[in-house]
Order: sequence, then C-alpha cells, then structure tokens
Amino acid sequence: MSSIRVADGYLTLFNIFHTDGPEGQQGLFDQWRSLPPANTQPGLVAGNFHRSFDGRSVINYAQWRSRADYDAFIAERGTQGRLKQALTYSRMDSVACEVVHTWDPAPDLSLDRPWFTVVVVVTSAPADQPVVLKEMTDDDPGLGEVPGYVSHAVHRGLSGEHVIKYAQWQDEESFHAFVSRPRPASPVDSLATAELYFSRLEYIRERS
Repeated sequence: MSSIRVADGYLTLFNIFHTDGPEGQQGLFDQWRSLPPANTQPGLVAGNFHRSFDGRSVINYAQWRSRADYDAFIAERGTQGRLKQALTYSRMDSVACEVVHTWDPAPDLSLDRPWFTVVVVVTSAPADQPVVLKEMTDDDPGLGEVPGYVSHAVHRGLSGEHVIKYAQWQDEESFHAFVSRPRPASPVDSLATAELYFSRLEYIRERS
C-alpha cells in the first residue's frame, strides 16, 4: 500500500498515457506487470497504475525518492526501450510534482480499497500558480461530512504550469452529486483550464 504525505518529500510523477481504447490500456498493463520487482530499481518508492473508466487513458501515480533517481531510471536503455514500445499505442503526458497539501486523514492507495479516483489537472500560466494553489488548498471544513468523500491531495507542478488534485471517493454517484451543487465563482475560473480523469487503482508496483 502506498500513501500520499507532504512530509515524505517524494518526487511525484503523474504519467498520463492516452490510448485509443481498452486494447491499448490492456497493453500498457500487460507491459507493466511484466516488469521486475520495484526493489531492483534504486529510488523507486511505488508506481500506482489507474485504469480510466472511459477506456482512453492510464495514469501512473509514481513516487521517487529524488529527481536524480528518476533521471537515472529514464536514462537506462531498458527504460527507453519499454517507453518506446508503450508509445506505439499511447501518447504520454508527464507532470513532475511535489505534494503540498493533503486532507486529514491523508490518502492511502490500496488495492483493498479501489476508490473512485478523480485526477484534476489544472493548467495555468506560471505567474498564476500561487493563486491556483491557494484556491485548491483552501479546504471547506465541511468536506469531511460530504457523503462518499474519502480524501485528497494537492500537488504543485515543478514547471510552474500545473496544480493537480488527486481525490478519492467511495463511488461515482457521490462525486457527481457533490460537483453538481451550486458553488460561488472562483478566481481560478478565469486563470486556468482543467482536465478531469476518472479511474480506479488496479495495480501497484512497490518495494517489498
């Protein structure tokens, strides 16, 4: 089981693979399940692989102890070969982040509790990132009383262009009931664009 904590200080990668459909999704999972154990890769904490419900993406929430460890991994010939193979049936967006805020209790990622997961990728100009961060980390104290809500974490994109929320819900109906409620206008509405990915955690590659 993985966890998301500010204090861990991990480099976090949101690797979003876009596919043409379920066949491409399955090809990615087949490839990842064939990888050697995570403890053979220096610095890797966990890869948490999520399958989207629409069949068109897979998200790897990857945690590394440092940027140097990740850069060494990417430079390996074997990694380059596997990535080249994956990109024959997918397109990848990768956003390097740090965890800056979590709900209490913070999210745990477990196959025993495969929550309905919502990844919100907010993109803005780097100059506007502090405003977006402030808005996205200002939690409503009543959120814990919302039916179906579990937890969330907010990540700051290291390039300055992104803020990403990883949110867990008990089911899809609870999430949609929450977002359909009236809400006041936010300054983020005019500063940024957002993409939402709905998925479920299916496979975890972590150190034994």
